[in-house]
Amino acid sequence: METINRTKVYNVIILDKSGSMSSIARQAIDGVNETIASIKRSQETHPDQDNQLTLVAFCGCEIKKIYEQTPIGEVKPITNRDYMPCCMTPLYDAMGTTISTVHRLMESEKNAIASVTIITDGYENASKEYSHAALKSLIEAYKSEGWLFAYIGADHDVEAVSFSLSIDNSMAFEKTDAGTRDMFCNFMESRSSYVEDVADIISSEELEADEKRRILRKRSKSFFKRK
Repeated sequence: METINRTKVYNVIILDKSGSMSSIARQAIDGVNETIASIKRSQETHPDQDNQLTLVAFCGCEIKKIYEQTPIGEVKPITNRDYMPCCMTPLYDAMGTTISTVHRLMESEKNAIASVTIITDGYENASKEYSHAALKSLIEAYKSEGWLFAYIGADHDVEAVSFSLSIDNSMAFEKTDAGTRDMFCNFMESRSSYVEDVADIISSEELEADEKRRILRKRSKSFFKRK
């Protein structure tokens, strides 16, 4: 039987697989798999949650949906067959198409959290469907509903890109073995803390929808754990 007030958590990871990511491909795969394991542990600790994963890897050749709204219990570790970096960086198209799809699914959900994380090592250079303005407009609209956005990057001005897209949370990392490991560690710890903080709020029957959104908007502005 479905648990009353069960909270659905939409975990969305949008991962750059352009050619410049080749130098940390192994680390990226390992980091994603550790994140999957972390979400599974969170699900076991909090059986009142319903964690789903959307994992998208993008390059100029494709926007590859490795997992799409998949229950975390059904998610398996990814391999180098799932993630093979090449070519360009259609960042706006990958983000726009992914978050639009998730938003449509969430429209009928009463108790749901959306956490969107983008990991990239370069600037947009290949999108055809979404412009910067269109993507920023989407992000601002979804943030008003309480969505969390986090932008993680290397080898470019991460803070400036994040700010230009109206994303409150950004983290730069060094594109090395140690730097990539530290980045994923911070991301997993931050995600766990965030879900802990907001899950009870989302499932509360005492708070009105507008108050829930207000609390989510406030909490989603301070995602990353600062060291």
